[in-house]
Amino acid sequence: MSAVTEHREGAGWDAAVGATVNPSARRGGTLRLVSSAGVDSLDPARTYYVWVWLLQRLLNRTLMAYPTDPGPAGLVPVPDLAEAPGEAGDGNRTWTYRLREGVRFDDGTPVTSADVGYAVRRIFAQDVLPGGPTYLVPLLDDPERPYAGPYRDGEDGLAAVLTPDPRTIVFRLRTPFSDFDHLMTQPCVSPVPRYADTGARYGDDPRCTGPYRIAAHRPGSGLLLERNPHWDRTTDPVRPALPDRVDITMGLGPDEMDERLTAGEFDINLEGRGLQHAAQRRLATDPVLRSRTDNPKTSFLHFVSLQPHVPPFDNVHVRRAVHHAADKILLQEARGGPVTGGDLTTALFPPGLPAHQPLDRYPTGPDLRGDLDAARAELRAAGLPDGFDAVIGTQRGKFRMVADAVVRSVARVGIGLTVKELDVATYFSQGAGSPKTVREHGLGLVVTDWGADFPTEYGFLAPLVDGRLIRPGGGNWNISELDDPKVNELIDTGLHTADPAARAELWREVERRVMDHAVILPLVHDKTLHYRGPRATNVYVHPAFGLYDIQAMGVTESSSERETDTE
Repeated sequence: MSAVTEHREGAGWDAAVGATVNPSARRGGTLRLVSSAGVDSLDPARTYYVWVWLLQRLLNRTLMAYPTDPGPAGLVPVPDLAEAPGEAGDGNRTWTYRLREGVRFDDGTPVTSADVGYAVRRIFAQDVLPGGPTYLVPLLDDPERPYAGPYRDGEDGLAAVLTPDPRTIVFRLRTPFSDFDHLMTQPCVSPVPRYADTGARYGDDPRCTGPYRIAAHRPGSGLLLERNPHWDRTTDPVRPALPDRVDITMGLGPDEMDERLTAGEFDINLEGRGLQHAAQRRLATDPVLRSRTDNPKTSFLHFVSLQPHVPPFDNVHVRRAVHHAADKILLQEARGGPVTGGDLTTALFPPGLPAHQPLDRYPTGPDLRGDLDAARAELRAAGLPDGFDAVIGTQRGKFRMVADAVVRSVARVGIGLTVKELDVATYFSQGAGSPKTVREHGLGLVVTDWGADFPTEYGFLAPLVDGRLIRPGGGNWNISELDDPKVNELIDTGLHTADPAARAELWREVERRVMDHAVILPLVHDKTLHYRGPRATNVYVHPAFGLYDIQAMGVTESSSERETDTE
């Protein structure tokens, strides 16, 4: 932990926001986690769920990592596999990293720069490995000779990644990118040994460089992690690695999960969706349970995506009608109300980013219940004065409650919506994140959420609105498939702008143009009610993820007081 980190013994409402609850160095025991969904993938190149990224912190190391720190320092990447931050050259176009000595995979094989380079090359194989972030593709690819990944183009087809010796890796970017250290924290750059790569099936048996490895995996129902015998704590400045095992139960319904969590069967909800309405009502009358909860502002944006490629939403007036008809109070209540459901917003950027601005492009009346006259005027402008029928895509839980609230909101102006529930586990990879699925089901509206891949304006908004980041094969976060050349140009200009004030203003202009298209209906900036079990130690909400940082945790089992040292 950071020397300036605040520690809080015991518990209390919001005690794990900005500080660490129950600090302890005790090792051993089993940390018990739970989630309603299975992992999207255990292949570090294919995961995009934030809670699976936290899980990857237990399994894999990256050149850089967000430190184990609950305060503002947790937002600044620190060296992990690398000995130091990236050495930038050529105006932030060249980045060089030197790997630490003594790092091994869980089978004992030494990790080299070639393993990191191979992991980066795998990101380009989107036909085989869709799902994960692809920021590195436009930064490293040669537009005249596009690279299709190691399976089709071999390992020598990407000249922008160099490994001059086993401990040095050099990235030569097509354009400057000052946030490159942030990209080096993402799971997709975790080392992958060529000899172990099985392509699309690598997630079934991945090699691990972190303090844990996979002992058993029952897809959709459970995952057990055990200590990696080849992990050396002297090479790892980030991970305390306290439990002997991490046992994750998956696939429970949200209310059952909450009941068993608050009853003490589990320590933490790894998925981080927060306590549902039924559990929140129990907490209101139980001061002990309430004292074990945290209600952080996570900077996640909950929103409804409107699809210009699905008629009649190809008409901007139809999209604007939905914006004006939205009952913001009802939608906030569907999320859990003003305390646990989030802060109402009519803008995209969360308050913590410099580009945040007060922006209300489509007012919904003084009571925020919807401006129905304005909505009807937009429908008349679209040639649909009597409304129309359409489909809204969602998943179970709070997402479904939001969808139902949208149905009630727009029904008042003659828009009849049918709700289509999609699978939770594949919702973002092959459901809402698949342009093919959106078209097959005619999803004119999609309920979704988003948290920044890294805490900058680019990390927050670019994946949602940059047309060059649209992924036809799945795992698409630009769900509306917005491809406005001016938006793309402004994004590039922002990346090349050194002055912070000028850069923030460029991003405000991006936001204004996106809202003019009316493809994103912002609902709330998230505030989730998390529960921490009394057995868990070193509990805090990580500022870069908005969820509990499970890699920092231990447990208080008395049988675990011995100092095991199996690494």
